[in-house]
Amino acid sequence: MLIILFTTALIFFFIHLSDVVKVLRVIISVINPILYGLIIAYVLNYPYKLFHNHAFKNMGKKHKWLAKFNKPLSIILSYILVFGIITYLISMMIPELASSIEKFIDAMPEYELTIRGWADDTARFVDNLTGYNLYEVATFSNVITLLTGNEATEFFKNISSTLLPNAVTTMVDIGTGIYNWGLGIVISIYLISSKETLLNQARRVISAFTPEKFSTRFFHICTVFNTKCGKFIIGKIIDSSIIGLMCFIGMSIFRFDYPLLISVIIGLSNLIPFFGPFIGGIPSAVLLLLINPMEALWFVIFLFVLQQFDGNILGPKILGESVGISGFWIMVSVIVGGGLFGIVGMVLGVPFFAAIYALVSEAVDSRNAKKAKLKAEAEAANADAPAVEEASKPVQKKMQ
Repeated sequence: MLIILFTTALIFFFIHLSDVVKVLRVIISVINPILYGLIIAYVLNYPYKLFHNHAFKNMGKKHKWLAKFNKPLSIILSYILVFGIITYLISMMIPELASSIEKFIDAMPEYELTIRGWADDTARFVDNLTGYNLYEVATFSNVITLLTGNEATEFFKNISSTLLPNAVTTMVDIGTGIYNWGLGIVISIYLISSKETLLNQARRVISAFTPEKFSTRFFHICTVFNTKCGKFIIGKIIDSSIIGLMCFIGMSIFRFDYPLLISVIIGLSNLIPFFGPFIGGIPSAVLLLLINPMEALWFVIFLFVLQQFDGNILGPKILGESVGISGFWIMVSVIVGGGLFGIVGMVLGVPFFAAIYALVSEAVDSRNAKKAKLKAEAEAANADAPAVEEASKPVQKKMQ
């Protein structure tokens, strides 16, 4: 009956896939605040544990009545610490980012001349080498016109005007996002303050309605995923923040253009394992290349040294053995996760795959150990068989 029900549900799912997706989207949009609350609570649980289990661990030793302030004080300080840092960084970045973007837009005519000069040099080189005029090729001419014509400048200068027709929708989406995240913050406070009770209730329900073998295995799987994902996410956030800060300091020392804009790009792209340095480094280098090729070259060298420091010193110190998979599997998990879920999949694909890899490795080791044990027992039984047979021969002769 279970197989029949599962098969029927699977067939229904694939026949009405579009309807199922619509229903899932409606459900997700309704429970968005809860999902945001879970994400915020999961991330803030780490600074909360730092305060609760370490900073205020001995708070009620001398005065018992102080012990009851441990939890609320830890929660308040966790939120103040995290959101205070975020607010401070945003207040610093927004004016600088606005200045960098404005500077970039103002420099568009110079960029057009630079691209046009490169195109002319390339076309002249190919013409001298092969006698083939690239400007006679429609595709090449159209690309250069698109990159250097008035359309490119107007696109960057008038990008705000293109958003006007959708201004109402944009404002509604922003308002909905603010509402969901605000409600998510409130929900996260309740989740952190009562997490022991909620987890205990979940354990009791699962243990009551599932076989013991299943519940034990399920709790172990949750523990592995929590360990791998939690350590990786928090470690990667800290690592990327440090790399972004070091990039800004280094670019300021060497007087590169757009230091804050590029540092934000490098820091955010560093969250993506394996491909992150390329995703953030290539557009940043191209941006500097339009200004000064030598500056772009020195930036590439600087970024290479910075990524070597991150990959060989800083990253292992912060992340430790939280991943536990080789570079090949990291690349595979990033590609698959990015293909299925975009940027979020690229970031979370590695810890999820690492958890699955750890569980599969445990299952393989357990099965191999059982097989080795059975083989050893069989070999021992076969080795004992001749001895037993020899020992039984005198008894058989006496009986005869």
